[in-house]
Order: sequence, then structure tokens, then C-alpha cells
Amino acid sequence: MNKEVLNIEGAAKKTQKETLTPYKIAIVMFINIYCDESAKEIVERRDFCIAALKLIQSPDMDLRPLLDLLYSSEFVLQQFAHTLENELQLLNDNGVMALLDLFENLGKLTKPALDHSLAQPLLNKNSVLGLYVRRIIILFERLTFYQVVLLYESLKNYIEGGIKNGCENSTSLKIEESFCRKNKHIWGGRQAELLVAQQAHALQTDEHKALPPAELQVLVRELLTCSPYYAEAHYLSYLNCLRVNEYCGALDSLYHCFDRLAPVENRSTSDDRSRTFRYAALNLAALHAQFNHKDVARSALKEAIMMAQEAGDNVCLQLAHAWMYHLTDEKKGPLIERSVGKACMLGISHTISLGLIASAHNSAMEGVNPQHVFETLMKSDIVNCQHSMIDLMSMTLTEKSALWAYYGKTEMSSICSQLLLLHNTGEKKQQMFNGPSTCQAVVNIANILVEFGEYNLASVVLDHAKERFPNEPSNKVWMLSEQLYDFSQLMKSEKWREAEAIATQIVSLDPLESKFRKAEVCLAKGDFPKGLKIVNSIEYMKGVTPQNRVRAMLLSSEITSASILLGSSIACCNSIVLLNSALEIATQNHISYYAALVKMHLANIQLSMGMPYQASKLVDEAIVQILTQGGLYDQGRALVLRAKCLVAVAPPPPNSKRDEAILNAIKALLKAKILFSKTEAFGRVKSTLYLLSILYNELDMKKDRNHCSFEFRKLDEQYPAKLITISLY
Repeated sequence: MNKEVLNIEGAAKKTQKETLTPYKIAIVMFINIYCDESAKEIVERRDFCIAALKLIQSPDMDLRPLLDLLYSSEFVLQQFAHTLENELQLLNDNGVMALLDLFENLGKLTKPALDHSLAQPLLNKNSVLGLYVRRIIILFERLTFYQVVLLYESLKNYIEGGIKNGCENSTSLKIEESFCRKNKHIWGGRQAELLVAQQAHALQTDEHKALPPAELQVLVRELLTCSPYYAEAHYLSYLNCLRVNEYCGALDSLYHCFDRLAPVENRSTSDDRSRTFRYAALNLAALHAQFNHKDVARSALKEAIMMAQEAGDNVCLQLAHAWMYHLTDEKKGPLIERSVGKACMLGISHTISLGLIASAHNSAMEGVNPQHVFETLMKSDIVNCQHSMIDLMSMTLTEKSALWAYYGKTEMSSICSQLLLLHNTGEKKQQMFNGPSTCQAVVNIANILVEFGEYNLASVVLDHAKERFPNEPSNKVWMLSEQLYDFSQLMKSEKWREAEAIATQIVSLDPLESKFRKAEVCLAKGDFPKGLKIVNSIEYMKGVTPQNRVRAMLLSSEITSASILLGSSIACCNSIVLLNSALEIATQNHISYYAALVKMHLANIQLSMGMPYQASKLVDEAIVQILTQGGLYDQGRALVLRAKCLVAVAPPPPNSKRDEAILNAIKALLKAKILFSKTEAFGRVKSTLYLLSILYNELDMKKDRNHCSFEFRKLDEQYPAKLITISLY
């Protein structure tokens, strides 16, 4: 979600109230004991700094868990823990006067021991611990005598519960409020703000570092038990619900967040009063867009736009404009251009970069020259680097990877994905971004490994993606990739029923991809009418990209060719017309790899029609693109077709050039056999062995022919399925 959407600086924010509790008294006593000790080892200093930072950021805990932490082997602080235990017991025995003496000693920690200016105090007043101690002193000085007595009574119960009675829950004082007994941990104002900021940042940049969804929700409930009007805790709950795709919880948390941010009656200006409401409507639109409720999102967006126009809030208007072109499917280009131009005038860098990325993507889908597309992404790179926007740097690299794959340049796509992963493995771990774009890069590497037959490595990469991105929306990326990987394996093993089940399952992840896979299964098992019906339904779907249109045409051509006898003039003419249309679309949109695939399909049809020379010319044009950018399976199919063309254009026997052409065809088939074997496409391996045995027999190479026949028989016993579409490319 856009980090500028929650822009609530001017809202009536109810701040967290800081209170003094026995836990905080114990922490400052621990700091005082450490500062009074003159002889300290280096290990003790290091462990004290780590432990003190951990304690002041943690929620209030009982005394026994606190002492157990200091006594644990994790820290070398047993000496100070023992002293702290004794000091607390003395404070318990000596009454309120001991508490007053403690704060008098704390005040001396930040003052020099000597009167001259060169003397150094025991505790720097500007350090983290110095600021913490000073804040505790200020809180104590604000207490009335009655409140000091209440604090001492609460501290007495805290000490007795921790030392004498073991792990019993003690009560904590809430100054000017009732005691908070419902939750185990008591969160102070500063501690709660730090926790919410850390978890919200982790959810938006590196979810792997955030708490699991269930644990984080329990923590949010603890925060709200202590501070029911803490709006940021509700927003953290909203982000947590989004990661698990919980619509009701996210909507409820968002409503509660802005209810608590609503302005009070005595606000001075109408602009202050409406600011919260318009950003609430904008956040509501973003929520519905996340769940693909476009109509409801547009309604919320219109409300935000009306309120922003009334208040003259140009920033809110441009954020709404960005969501508007995200939610619409028509005239995206002009909308994006106007949004980027206005955002540049207002200096909204995050929206500028997002608009440039969206503009590049939209231009690619409209068939704009790739040079212009990548120049637009370069402008986005400049903005991202100028403002150190790590999330958008990752998004730009992912978009480049996707566009290179769209244009048919697999190697460049792989390089961009690896650059993104390398960018997120540097020494400065605090700047890592592990969002959906990073997950897409990991999955892209896995998909490329699958294409090259490295199934073990692909499984390792997918397992890493599962562990690293367990929640929404990133998990949909690797779930779809994993399902398609299984589908590909089943199709190559000719297990049609299992493959069809997977094609049906992925409809929730990608409805369009589900239709394509169902059509592929229908083609493979010979259910041509159903397959043609599915392919035709794709044309009526909204937002079909040129690449998917070409893909649908290829499937339609294959079904048409397979459903009629091989070489039939009617089927061949219909397929050629369809493939020529697909080739025109691919050429206009610069989809080079699919253009090469269309040419290979055309060559296969021409070969079946008895036009080997035209087929051979097309194969020579397309095979370089497929061998350099395609997967092993596509490379194997291209080599088989090239071998067929070599034999078809060879002069009739007896002729030495014919024998040479057949030998070249055998070399191509042998290489194709290796590629098919590596990808475990055993049906294709059998057909390749069949062609090899025929060619060996024509050259009277009986030993090689018999060897191919023997391999064919062994494979046929292991994999007896029949590939009925072997005549297709």
C-alpha cells in the first residue's frame, strides 16, 4: 500500500500517556547499580548495553521474569542482578524514604562528580539511557504525595510477588487511571509507539522480520487493552489483517483507527476537521482495491476526491488520481501522464515513481517501442535513487524483469531478477526490502530453472520462497508457480486427469492461466470441442494482453489442426490465417519469442502441406531465437522440426548430399533427445527415438537403429501413454 496514503499529521491525534510503573523503577535501579560500579569488564559493559536497550523497549513484566532474564546465561550480568535483588528488598523494607533517596541518586548520575567543567558524569544525559532516566525522574516529580504512596504500595506488591511468591502476577500503578489487570504485559506510551512503528515498517518492507500474524494480533489486543484509544494500534491490526487476506478484520480495524483519529469538537478550522475523513475514505478505497472490489473502491475514491476538492488538498487529490488509474481499464495512458505531471509539480516523489512504473507497463501493453518503455523506467530509477526509496527500486527491477520476459529475452529477465536479489543481500541489512516484488524475482528464478530442467534446484528455490514469504499477497506468487510446475511435470508424464485437477485448482490464483491450462489438457487428451470452447472464451475476458491473445491463437490453431486429418487443406488454411494474424500481433507488440513460436507452427503446417522449402526458411528464421531464449523443451521441439525439414528438402536417393542432410538431421535429433530426457518429457523422447530409428534404417546403420528401437521399447514399458498430438509442433 502507498506509504503516503496514511497522511494524518493534521488529525486530532490522541497521544499515548506515559505512566510510572514498578517495572520502570526496577529498570532505573538496575541502571543506577551499574553506574555506581567502578570496576566493570568489557563483556559486562557490552551485555549491559544490550540488556538495557532490550528492557526499556519491552513491555512491563513481573519481577521474577526480569531477574531470570538478568541471571540467564545470555548475559554476564549475574553480579548486577544479585545486587538489584538486594536493593529492591532494602527498598521494600525502608519505605517511601528509600524511594525518594533512589530518585535523588538518579538525579546525580547525569551531573559531574566534581564542580569543574572537565569532569564527566556517570551517565551522559543525551544518551539513550540518560534520556530514559531523565524522563522517569520527570514523571516522578509530577506525582503528588498521595500518588507517591500509591506507587510505593504498588512497588511493594511488585517486589513481594517477584521475590517471595515466585511467578505471581503483580499489579501496576496507572497514575490518574484505574489499574490494568486484564493483560499480562503493561505497555507504556513510548514502548507501544516503538513497537507499532517497528512492526508496521516490517510489514511494509520486510515481512519476514515481523511477528507471525496470530502473535501480532495478540500483541495488538494487549496494546488496546492498555490504551483503547490508540489509533496506530488499530492501523497495525489493519496491516496484519491484509497480510492474511482477512477482509472483515481489516475493514473493522480501519474503521476503529479513523474513529479514534476523528477531530474533536473544538478544532479551529474546517480543514482540520475534514482531513481525517478524506484520508479515511482514501484508505478505504485502497482496502477495497486490495480485495479487487473495484466498484466499491471507486465510490470511496469519489468521496475522498470531493472532500479533497472542498478543502483544496492537492496532495490527497493526486493520491486519489493514482488510485483512479489503477482501478480503471480504459484510457490509462492519459490518466497516468496527468498524474505524473501534477505529482512532479507537488513534489510527491513516491507517487511520481509509481506513475512512471505504471506508465512503462501500460506503454508495453499498448505496443510502444521497447526503447521508450525502458527510458521511462530509467527515469523511475533516478527518482528512486534520489529519494532512497528501496521498495520502488525493487519494484522497478521486477518490472524490468517482467518486461524482458514479455519481449522474449529470458536471459535479461533472469539478470534483472538476480540483480534484485543481490540488491537485497548487502551488508546493510536494515535497508532490505522483501515485498511481493522480491518474491516475484525469486519465483522467476525458479521458473527459469524449471524451463532448463533443473528441477531439484527449482524445488529448493520454491521452498525458500515459501519460508521467506508465507503470507498474502506474496504467497500467491509462489503458490501459482508451484502449481504450474506440478502441472508441467504431469503434462510431460501424460497424466491428463491429475493435470486437469491442477488446472481447475489455480482458478482462484489466476483465472486466465487456469483457462489456458485446461485448454492444453483438452488438446493433449483429444477433447477438441471443449478445448476450442475454452480458448474462444478467453477472447471475451477483459484485460487480455497481446501476449495472451497470441497464446490463445496458437492453442486454437493447434486444436484445429489436431481435430482434422493431418494435411487437410481446410484445417491447414484456417490455421495459416489464424497464425498469420498472431504473427502480426506479436510483431506489432515486439513479442519476439512468441513471434518465433508462431513461425515454427507455420513451418510445421507448411511441412504437412508439402511445402518443405518454405517451412525450412521459416525454421531458419525462428530457431536462433528459440535456441537462445527458450527452455529446453522448446529447444528440443525446434530441433526436431529442423531435422524434419532437413530430410524433407534433401535430394532424392541415391545422393551423397541426402546422406549428409540425414546425418545432420540425426545430430539434431540426438541433441533433442538429450533435451527431452533432461526435462523428463518421455513422450517426446519416444517420438524422437522413433524418428532416429527410421533415419538410421535409411542409412543402413542397423546397430544404431536397433539401439534406438531397444531404448524405445524400454521407455514404452515404463511410460505406456500415447501422445496423440505428436504431429503438431
